[in-house]
Amino acid sequence: MIPKVQLLQKLVESGIIAVIRRVPEEIVGQVIESLVEGGVTALEVTVDSPHAYRTIEKYSQMFKGQALIGAGTVIDRESAQRAISAGADFVFSPSLSEEVIRTALRYGKIAIPGVMTPTEMIQAVEWGADAVKLFPAGHVGPKYIKDVRAPFPHIPVIPTGGVSLENIESYIKAGAVACGIGGSLVNSKLIEERNFSELKEKATAYVEAVRAARNLIK
Repeated sequence: MIPKVQLLQKLVESGIIAVIRRVPEEIVGQVIESLVEGGVTALEVTVDSPHAYRTIEKYSQMFKGQALIGAGTVIDRESAQRAISAGADFVFSPSLSEEVIRTALRYGKIAIPGVMTPTEMIQAVEWGADAVKLFPAGHVGPKYIKDVRAPFPHIPVIPTGGVSLENIESYIKAGAVACGIGGSLVNSKLIEERNFSELKEKATAYVEAVRAARNLIK
């Protein structure tokens, strides 16, 4: 088993966690490959996708050492257990659930619950969360992250929902360790058109934007 610290380093390496939701099974492999080739080091397959667990099982093996494949939209212990059994490296939740966190920790996987308030952030950490997913981030913006990290600099924050290529620099400069990116990266139009080359270019643009923002705060 890969040590947790190495998993966490890989998770935030590119600063991008690509959210793959309901992508047709026949092309999901090409989507994942394009994102990884573009520099993304963490990909979240949402478990509300019909083929989620098969996708996690297949591509967590295929891209081992290159990128982490995890599960998203995990809201109960059963879904967390199935995802981990399939090979998920991390478990992302839109909400705060102690049983989901403890299930991930029991098997040495990364637990990232969804939070919004300072109280939820502290509760998540007390239950053992490795980081917190600020969701939906678009409703509070980068300044909120900067403000809550003042008393909680030890809690890694991953804003998700509303993060785009235009504002990601602000989120990273505010203290986000990485950002969850859904439709603004894994664009439904590009998926429908099977435009994998542009998807790769878009992924690279996000990764480079994170790198530039991190360089500004060194």
